[in-house]
Parts: sequence; C-alpha cells; structure tokens
Amino acid sequence: MALDPQYVDAIKGFEGYSPKASWDYKQNSSGYGTKAQPGDENIPPDQLQAVHEQRFQDEITKAAAHVDSVNPDLPPGAKAALTSLTYNAGPGWSKSGLGDLVRKGDLEGAQAKILEYNKAGGEVNPGLVARRQKEAAWFTAPTQNAPASPAAPPSAPPVAPMPLSLAPEATPGMPLSLAPPNPPIFAQQPQAPQMQAGSPGMASAAFNQIPAQPAMSPIFMPPRKPIDLSRLRAQLASNAPIFPKQG
Repeated sequence: MALDPQYVDAIKGFEGYSPKASWDYKQNSSGYGTKAQPGDENIPPDQLQAVHEQRFQDEITKAAAHVDSVNPDLPPGAKAALTSLTYNAGPGWSKSGLGDLVRKGDLEGAQAKILEYNKAGGEVNPGLVARRQKEAAWFTAPTQNAPASPAAPPSAPPVAPMPLSLAPEATPGMPLSLAPPNPPIFAQQPQAPQMQAGSPGMASAAFNQIPAQPAMSPIFMPPRKPIDLSRLRAQLASNAPIFPKQG
C-alpha cells in the first residue's frame, strides 16, 4: 500500500530541497536529502529537480518496503512515521527495541520509542526532536489521512413504501381510494375530569354526570268526592261538643 500523498509531502518538508550537494553528517546529499551522485554537476538545471524527484521516489519506496517487511499490517499513520524514520536515519531501528515493538504490534510503545531517535553526530538535534514529535503524532492520526480506498459501488435506491390496501370498488382508470383503517375493537370512552374531594363544583360535576331520566307519563288519579261539612258547622255554631263525653 502506497503512502498517502500528505505524508509524502510532509517528508519532503522535513528534508527540504537543495539543488546543490552539501555534507550531511555522513554523506553528501542533494535534492530531498538523497545521496549525491558523481556527475550531478553536469545535469542541465531544467532537468535537475526531476532527477532529484525520481531519486526521492526510489528511496521512499525502498523505505516503505522495509517497514512492510517488519510488520505489513500497520495502520497508515504508523507506516508513514516509520518510513520517514527509515528514509532519514536508515533501517537500523528494525534491529533494536523499536523494531521489536513494531513486530509485536505495540504501537503505543513504538510511538514513545521513536522519540529517542533525535540525535545527529551523537548529540540531540532540535530539528530532529521536532521531526520525531510530528512522526510520533502520525501513529494516532485519524483514518482520513490514510490512502483513499477504491470508490464503493453505488448503493441501491431506497425501496418505496408499500401502498395501503385499496378499497374493493377501485377499478382501473379511476383514482384509487385508500380503504379506511380498521376501527378499534374497544372504543375508548372519554374520561371525566379528575377533581379532588371537597373542591368547589365537585358535587355539581358529579350531578352532571348522572344520565338524564326519560320523561314519565303522569299517573291517573280518580276524582275525590266532596266532603259534607254541614253537620260540623252546625255543632260548632251551637257550641256543642264534637265528641260527647262518655258516661
């Protein structure tokens, strides 16, 4: 798997570009930090950068292949960090503690161990300290920095929802009417409003809930006979006792 172009450009940025060869601790380097070759001075200026670009691609490909030989199942960020280290310092790390961690898949340990590769000429180099910190951050880089995967096949179009059942009277050529939904088996009765005991209007509310009784036909009552009070009036007029005393 090739490195993501973002990582490749970052490695170029670490190395910088120099059209002319200069001493770089252990070799004469030119271009993007690759080893200068005899006769480079004879290369036409308009072709020089293309030559350096090709040398960079060759060396970065070799470095990535070496990382794969140690552990081919690394995530893109970890592979890019170790490829950058290999390109910059050589493949010696794979024979040390860092290599053991990478083989075991201990990425957390490898992320911390790579920070120790910060010396040049036996002394800590500030530029290498900064570079190793950035490389270590690649171990936990989000997946969007990984090389783009092949485009996924287009997903199937969404399935249209099934139509509701049609009324039996629907006929071709006429608008289709939807059958009404089935009524509930038990219709829910409206509930009377809840009222607390003793609250105003509770009695009247309870009274209003009593169903009205149907009107009843009047009961037939026979007419009464008039009472004759003439004897009673006569006794009262004579002051005679109404009920004579028994002897």
